[in-house]
Amino acid sequence: MGERSEFMNSDKLKNLIESAREQRKISQRELAKISGISRSTLNDLINGKIKKINLDDLIKISETLNISLESLLEACGFDKAIKTLTTDRYAGMTTKTLKELLDKYQQSEMNLLDWDAKKRTISGKVTKRLFNIRNKIELSERGEKNYPYSEIIADIDLAMEELKAVHEKYDYSKLPRNK
Repeated sequence: MGERSEFMNSDKLKNLIESAREQRKISQRELAKISGISRSTLNDLINGKIKKINLDDLIKISETLNISLESLLEACGFDKAIKTLTTDRYAGMTTKTLKELLDKYQQSEMNLLDWDAKKRTISGKVTKRLFNIRNKIELSERGEKNYPYSEIIADIDLAMEELKAVHEKYDYSKLPRNK
């Protein structure tokens, strides 16, 4: 949904929802029914078990409990997105347009996480390859195994080729832009 400045503060989110629910004197079951959110999703959201927050669910909770969507977003760790969305260039946007923009932020966050995971996987693979090269060289120096320079160079070249993907810059064109 957006750029999280921190991890979700599940205690803050739980307190917001639970205190608003208690003020309205409705049970979690009733809140789920009124808002149209499944009980299990609502329970998981309140207990911090959901990693990918659905904006529609937050909007439904906000509207049902009459609490600000901004406070729910903040509790979910989307401080940066809130600051961006409260600037003048977003004033007057419809909820639908804002939701689409927040969805783009969420997709952007997932893209960055995927990109980072790919880099870490490659780095781990290359680290293992270099470790094996070092071990082969040590065995060769002790005379336990023959590891010719041509193979050493080929193995190092392969590791360097694998590292190229780690050095690539993130494609910033994937980040959401407001027109």
